[in-house]
Amino acid sequence: MTALTLAAAETRLILRNRTVLVTAAILPLILGIALMNSPLTGAAQSAGALAAVQLGMLLMFGLFMPITMTLAARRQQLYLKRLRTSPASTASIVAGLASPLALITLLQTAVVLGVTAWETGTAPAHPGLLVLAFANGAITLTAIGFLTASFTKTPEAAQITVLPGMVVLMIGTFWALAPMDGPRGVLRSAIPGAALTELATAAWDGGLDFASTAQPIALSTLVAVAAALVAARLFRWQPRD
Repeated sequence: MTALTLAAAETRLILRNRTVLVTAAILPLILGIALMNSPLTGAAQSAGALAAVQLGMLLMFGLFMPITMTLAARRQQLYLKRLRTSPASTASIVAGLASPLALITLLQTAVVLGVTAWETGTAPAHPGLLVLAFANGAITLTAIGFLTASFTKTPEAAQITVLPGMVVLMIGTFWALAPMDGPRGVLRSAIPGAALTELATAAWDGGLDFASTAQPIALSTLVAVAAALVAARLFRWQPRD
């Protein structure tokens, strides 16, 4: 069973579940566009900072929260147990479960940032870096989603278990809007959401060099790897007794 087959099956399940569909497909899109005129983005001093906040919120509500809910639901339905005992590899299972939500979030990002570019009259100075920021953030939040699902028994419980992660992500996102150098800047880049904001802002506004992007990329990658390793150790494929 390939990742593509699993992704197709997962997409059908998402389309049948109204709660996940609204949470993953509709709510983030509305939130992303509403952020353009929200007081929460008052700290955004540039179009790049606004786009970075929107990207962080889209990944948080479109990927992190839904994937935690989805994993808890699939475990409760014994779907994960069946997948685990199938010939599919762990990598194929993870990719198959996460890729539909990541694709939905990518489409939402294209729509929301397209509206932002239209409204602000600007465009990303480095589109490739913006794509890298999305990919880096998606991998990080997928890993954190699996980690959070390790402590989530039911889809309903996910509404509570995601809160610590969401708080950390919001702190990292908004803290990264303020310039910061030295050891504190390094520490900040290690907070989930901060590196995403730094990369997205630099990608949109320009004026970047290798040093300014290498640090957040390296630190956020380390955070994603650490979260994935811990999740691999703690994640349960069947309900706890």
